[in-house]
Amino acid sequence: MKTLIVATVALLATGMNVSQAQESEREAILAVTEQAFAAVKSQNPDDWRAIQLAQGTTLSFRPHPSGEAGKLEMRMANSEEFVAGMKKTEQEYAEYWIGEPTVLIRGPIAVVWGEYEFTIDGKLSHCGVDAIDLVKLDGEWKIANIMWTAEKENCPSSAGG
Repeated sequence: MKTLIVATVALLATGMNVSQAQESEREAILAVTEQAFAAVKSQNPDDWRAIQLAQGTTLSFRPHPSGEAGKLEMRMANSEEFVAGMKKTEQEYAEYWIGEPTVLIRGPIAVVWGEYEFTIDGKLSHCGVDAIDLVKLDGEWKIANIMWTAEKENCPSSAGG
């Protein structure tokens, strides 16, 4: 009986350590997504370079410029093309999660999926979904790929973050 109790306590302790480790990784991953939102705000290409793999990609879907209902425009770039296209403006950009994003982790890879809103000068510009693939290299989480939709309608909340 004593052996069973010791084994049970050991299993519970191991489970708690795994759970605590998973929560710690989740927090580190979400911190990287917050750095991405900070890079949106700063409009500084070096802020993006600090968190995204050079071999990474960005992919976005937005309403087609023709305005044709249901038609989308896809924009795809590698990391360097994306940051090279960043232009510093006088406008204040802000991006923030709406609700709690889903975070999936297994070993050195993770996925974050969640709804966001994007404001310009404090006014709602658009909303959508961010899907972010991350990898852990040398003990540090980096964005490998990021995809998002940019939607003008049916945003879940009012602007303000």
